[in-house]
Amino acid sequence: MRTIFQITDYCGTPVSLGKREWEEKILSSAPTGHPEVADYLDAMEETIVAPDIVFESTRRADARIFYRLNVGRGNYEGKHLVIVVKDVQEEQGLRGYVSTVYLARGVHSKGRLLWQRKNLPMG
Repeated sequence: MRTIFQITDYCGTPVSLGKREWEEKILSSAPTGHPEVADYLDAMEETIVAPDIVFESTRRADARIFYRLNVGRGNYEGKHLVIVVKDVQEEQGLRGYVSTVYLARGVHSKGRLLWQRKNLPMG
């Protein structure tokens, strides 16, 4: 698999973003695409390594939702970067794959809180 990046997340799990997912899914102009995140690649890596908040997905038991708060710029100022990572148990151990990325106005998750950055003002 050709990758855009391979990094280690906040809890030591390897996470990668595949070139195909990036180009054909995330950056797609199709209804499910999010081309507005094209300039947020560095912020994506930072979000996975040092997220502000991480929730367990309520839709998929094998997915986590990573947030970096208030990283939006320009027309997206004040929005949060949201990254969905699907975890797969492989022979070498647990590995995460970026499923999608988007910008959101608020923090929306009913899933269990897995991680919160220390001193993060919540309110």
